Amino acid sequence: MSAERPEISIIIPAYNVQAYLKDCLDSILRQSFSDWELIICDDGSTDDTAKISDEYAATDKRIKVIHTDNTGVSAARNICLDTARGNYISFVDADDSLDCNFLRELISHARSEDADITQCSFSFVTEDGVKTADPYASDSVFRNRDRIMNAYFNGPVGDIRVSVWAKLFKRSLISDVRFDTGLRVFEDAYYVYHCCMKAGVVCSFSEPLYNYRQHKGSTMDSRLPEIYSDYFTVFGKQKADLRNEKKILKKVCRREAENALWLMGIMIRDGKERELWNIRKAVLDSAGRVVFSSAPIKLRFKLTCMVVIPHIYFSVLTRRKS
Repeated sequence: MSAERPEISIIIPAYNVQAYLKDCLDSILRQSFSDWELIICDDGSTDDTAKISDEYAATDKRIKVIHTDNTGVSAARNICLDTARGNYISFVDADDSLDCNFLRELISHARSEDADITQCSFSFVTEDGVKTADPYASDSVFRNRDRIMNAYFNGPVGDIRVSVWAKLFKRSLISDVRFDTGLRVFEDAYYVYHCCMKAGVVCSFSEPLYNYRQHKGSTMDSRLPEIYSDYFTVFGKQKADLRNEKKILKKVCRREAENALWLMGIMIRDGKERELWNIRKAVLDSAGRVVFSSAPIKLRFKLTCMVVIPHIYFSVLTRRKS
């Protein structure tokens, strides 16, 4: 690592992750690419997260720990961004881990394509250690804003994935981009969206080098009904930004509708039937446009049922759950 600026700054927000943090940090220390700095923001943890972070920092001068009060993952990432010195930035969640060639392959592709954003694929990892590769992985290079935005909004997950992890961002691209601290979920998708709006080249390759751990207690597993509305807050902001770009706007509306159906499934799974009506109400406008569009017939059928015969639709989903 150079004295003034490392090539890559790795950012980890950490809150009560003592069970997984060592595995995450060990995977970083094993990286075949060594010109990095690691910035951990201990976000007011009440377990041994802070202690573990400090112990690792004491053994490697590339590791820096920032201790703060609990202000949330977005604020923690922003604090790290204000401290980061690298030419590239990579975000890692503290309960995940990296393949040993994660940084090497990302920086190689980023340099080869002069990419503003570079993403690899990932594997889902269960608590039993079983890995399943992402089925939507692809090898592509997207150039110019129209192709990049179409790739971001393509389908339910996008050719450019909405997650902030498993990516490398050019520092010059994100120097003025920060996470929205008002969002409790979907904050990374909104951040990646803003980065894509500015990017000239996005590179994607299909090697699964990031291990995304799925466990009870993770952010993805512990959503509360009152924060579901943040999804629609983000879609509302995106639709306002893109109101004059009809082709992309249709994709935003379609994804909003797909997310509504997905969230309904989560609420049914968790027994949150009452919250279903707020989600249905929030997406009616978007759903109506999608129903009368060229979207796949299966999606249009589901949305029609949700809007026109919600009681029957809900009853069918409940029976499937049982």
